[in-house]
Amino acid sequence: MATLSSHLLNSVNGTHASGVNILINQINPSGDKKIFYEAKTDESGRILKEFELSNEDCACDYEMVCKTADYFSEKNIVTEIIVKFKMEDPKKKYHLPIIISPNGYTIWWSK
Repeated sequence: MATLSSHLLNSVNGTHASGVNILINQINPSGDKKIFYEAKTDESGRILKEFELSNEDCACDYEMVCKTADYFSEKNIVTEIIVKFKMEDPKKKYHLPIIISPNGYTIWWSK
């Protein structure tokens, strides 16, 4: 089973970014998108989901959309963060940690 996780941290005050709406879209080889998973970050700013990926799923691209506009109450420059990635191995763990602020973000792959 593949595992997808993310951890959002608020760089303004050093807290976990809880309650952020997260949408995972699957993009098939022809470019069509469909919602693959939808959630909110928990109290520790995390999402965690296991998937049974088929060969067709592994051939698709994915994008994680983090809706940060509702999370930050002050002036927002970054209203959403979109991260594109692949899940080519149906048994791998995919982790996308993100440090967020109202005007920027930093992301890296974690294995």
